[in-house]
Amino acid sequence: MIQLFHVSKWYQKDVPALQDTNILIPKGEFVFITGASGAGKSTLLKLLFGDERPTSGQILVHGRNIARLSKSKIPTLRREIGVVFQDFKLLSSRNVFDNVALALEVLGMPRREIGRRVFSMLKRLGIHHKMRANPLTLSGGEQQRVAIARALVNEPLIVLADEPTGSLDQEVSEHIMNIFSDVNARGTTVVVATHNLDMVKTMGRSPP
Repeated sequence: MIQLFHVSKWYQKDVPALQDTNILIPKGEFVFITGASGAGKSTLLKLLFGDERPTSGQILVHGRNIARLSKSKIPTLRREIGVVFQDFKLLSSRNVFDNVALALEVLGMPRREIGRRVFSMLKRLGIHHKMRANPLTLSGGEQQRVAIARALVNEPLIVLADEPTGSLDQEVSEHIMNIFSDVNARGTTVVVATHNLDMVKTMGRSPP
C-alpha cells in the first residue's frame, strides 16, 4: 500500500527534514507516526500526499511512484486519499456544509447523495448544527472536526491525519480516534502523525 525506499527531503542544505527513510505500511493498517515537533512528521505526510517531492528516494502509494507522477496525475491520486491538515485549509468563501461537500463534488457525485453523506458525517462528528456557518466563525476544535469530516466523507482508501486532535479536549479526541478506528476497520489505511504518546497508548498501540 505505502512504501518508502531511502527517502530524503532537504529544505536547507545542512538541515534534512527526512533522511534515508524506509517505511512499509500494508493495506488496511492503522499506523501512528510519533516524534517531537520538527521531527519530520508533517513532511512525511506531505510526501505521501504529493504536496512535496522527495529530494531522493522512491515513494510508492498503491503501486504508483509519486516521485515520478506528473502534476496532471496528482489530483487522481488525491481522490483516493483523505487528508486532515494541521492548519485545516477550510475555505472561508464556503460554509461548513459546502467545505465538506467539495470532496464529493470533484467526484461528480449526485447532489442528493452528497447531501446525505455530508449531513451524516457532520452529525457523526457532532457538528451538524453548524453546517450553514462560515468556518471562520467556529472555534479551533470545531474547525478541526469540519476538516476531519471533509477528509472522511468520500470514504478514501487512505487517510492521512496531521495532529488531528491537537485542538480538541480529551473526550472529543477519544471520539475522533474511535471514528478513525471504525474507518480503519472497514479497510481504510490510516496514518496519524502525533506527538501525543498518551493518545497512542490509549488506542492500544505501543509507540515505536
